[in-house]
Amino acid sequence: MLLANDTITIVHHTETENADEYTCTVCVGVSWFGKRGLAPSASGGLAPNIKYTVRIPEAVVPETLPVPGDIIVHGILGSYSGKNSLKDREHFTVLQVGDNRRALFTPHVVVRSG
Repeated sequence: MLLANDTITIVHHTETENADEYTCTVCVGVSWFGKRGLAPSASGGLAPNIKYTVRIPEAVVPETLPVPGDIIVHGILGSYSGKNSLKDREHFTVLQVGDNRRALFTPHVVVRSG
């Protein structure tokens, strides 16, 4: 896969009886792409936004795939302790996950923000 030279951290949320748990999984050798655009705003106009696409080559796909609702952080995040741990970090919430590991060329998992 071309330009698969970035690192991400997948923050997976699990609800337990006693508390919320967050697992951080680091993936090295992925492709990170952000595209600036416009999206409808709450006021009825348009607001700037960034749509992210991350491609995880088959060789570095983690055991547990990202799911909608997980958070993808650009770079290494040691631990997640709430939104404050993402301050000044490029990140997005997963909205779509596609499993393209059966592709003939560059098998991968694709993760998108929307």
